[in-house]
Amino acid sequence: MVQFGQMRWCQIGRFLTKQFQKNSLKEGKMISMIKKAVICSLIMGVFILGETFNGGFLAFAVDEVSVGVILPMSGSVAPIGRTCKRGLDFAAKEFNAEGGIKSLKGAKIKLIYADSRGDPKIGMSEAERLIMQDKVSVILGSYQSSVTLTSTQVAERYKVPYLTLIAVADPITERGFKYVFRINETTDLLSRDIIKFFSEMGKQTGKPVKTLGLLYENTDFGQNSAKQWKKYAKQYGFEIILDEAYPHGTTDISPVILKFKNANPDAVLNVSYVSDIILIVKAIAENKWTPKVFYAAGGVENEPEFVRSVIDLAEYHFNMIPYSPDLLLAKPWARPIAEGFEKEYGVGLSAESVFAYTNFQVLVDVLERAGSTDREKIREALAKTNITKGKALLLPYEKIEFGPDGQNPHVRLLVSQWQNRKLRIVYPPDVTPPGIKAVWPAIPWDQRK
Repeated sequence: MVQFGQMRWCQIGRFLTKQFQKNSLKEGKMISMIKKAVICSLIMGVFILGETFNGGFLAFAVDEVSVGVILPMSGSVAPIGRTCKRGLDFAAKEFNAEGGIKSLKGAKIKLIYADSRGDPKIGMSEAERLIMQDKVSVILGSYQSSVTLTSTQVAERYKVPYLTLIAVADPITERGFKYVFRINETTDLLSRDIIKFFSEMGKQTGKPVKTLGLLYENTDFGQNSAKQWKKYAKQYGFEIILDEAYPHGTTDISPVILKFKNANPDAVLNVSYVSDIILIVKAIAENKWTPKVFYAAGGVENEPEFVRSVIDLAEYHFNMIPYSPDLLLAKPWARPIAEGFEKEYGVGLSAESVFAYTNFQVLVDVLERAGSTDREKIREALAKTNITKGKALLLPYEKIEFGPDGQNPHVRLLVSQWQNRKLRIVYPPDVTPPGIKAVWPAIPWDQRK
């Protein structure tokens, strides 16, 4: 936001111009021209002084940087939207209280939220509103891949930097865009690593899974996941015996689950949003079926709403996400962050809130180096990102930077499993807590204590 400093110079300019106009009417042409030259020199001098003594006129004039955030704040995906918002709000409150952006004389970061309602078309219109009406310098969003795909198109057209938030669809960073950046994993990477994990666990335990069942919601997120699962299943020698897409936001998943029970694949790979996965887990329990291996993509089983609703039914489910409370054992410096968040909101950090928090830290690093609200300078700073320490590495990455496509190549994922109501890291070994190992395959319901 342009504040008093810039307004003051504008007022001086208007005042001098009015004086010049008055005198021009009263005096001769030659005197008027001389006065015009003097006034122009004075105005130029004012701006030069602003540059010289204030480290740049814009830096002097800015006390806020407006950042647009597109999230699903209503509709079936709203719980995750609210989780992401908590992560961003917590990071912004913490950062602004610590003094703001030093290169912008302590300017604060102002988050301006837009509700996509989980609709790609609304995501597009909200991106345009943030750009044209709110004049944001950069956008964060939009959790869902389908909304991120459309809203990034708008940002690219208007040349506004866009730092994606969680969305994993591969095409997001495969379209040759210059203003779109992503720190987190792609669907391809998620799919490759979970299939590889299945293969390795089978070899280690002597209890391989041979058949797979794919269960996914029918938006870009689910369809892209299924496409990649099929590719890597073939590569690692698994047989897919069931391939089922269901409508996102369904109210009855039981017929699909019954179909899975009858086919009984060794492992189920699932991608859903929170409201759907709750229905799926309940339906599996109601049908008294125990898949040997159940994998839930996207971190939805780490969401507070899921935990409150069906945590006991998710025992032995696998998740592949970049955050689990176990990670704090390997990163003790992050414990005050986790404790502060829980004190603020009454719930612990989840994968989604950590993604939001860390993306904000990346943005802080970018704005400090850009030293400007100018969109082009922010884009240039994003492209030159090279983070090897600090709060952005609350994620298990060793480094955050962006390739020519805007994708961070240093993504590292963790495999976690629900054990006794806790999400425990079981892979890779260097961050697995002592005494923790994967339960493979799952213990049937009637044999559990």
